[in-house]
Amino acid sequence: MRITFTPGQVAMLIERAERQLEQIVTDSVRQGGPGRNIARSAHHALHETVVTLIRLYREQVEGGAPVATRIARAYAKGTDAQSGSPTIACVRTIQSLVREEREAHAAAAPASPGASSQLSSAPL
Repeated sequence: MRITFTPGQVAMLIERAERQLEQIVTDSVRQGGPGRNIARSAHHALHETVVTLIRLYREQVEGGAPVATRIARAYAKGTDAQSGSPTIACVRTIQSLVREEREAHAAAAPASPGASSQLSSAPL
């Protein structure tokens, strides 16, 4: 059985995922210094966050399947060939995709005042 969230709940979950991605990058820089990979201790959290974002965009956001596909591709391609770890650049790419989608929905919301927006236009 699929759980359906309200648009406000979806926006809150996406914002929470964005904060989680930023925290993963911050922790990785703090633990690993100037390295380019995500810290080993953050791999599980990163994977869970990315899967959550993909599922939210596919299942809960109207017209969100292309964004989910772009996030999945960025995550799949963002692995360091030497270590097998996701890179910080990969996480930054995913963050920019989510930010662009949020901004696109925020820009579209005033254009159609009668329609309900799927994502919150509130800034982080």
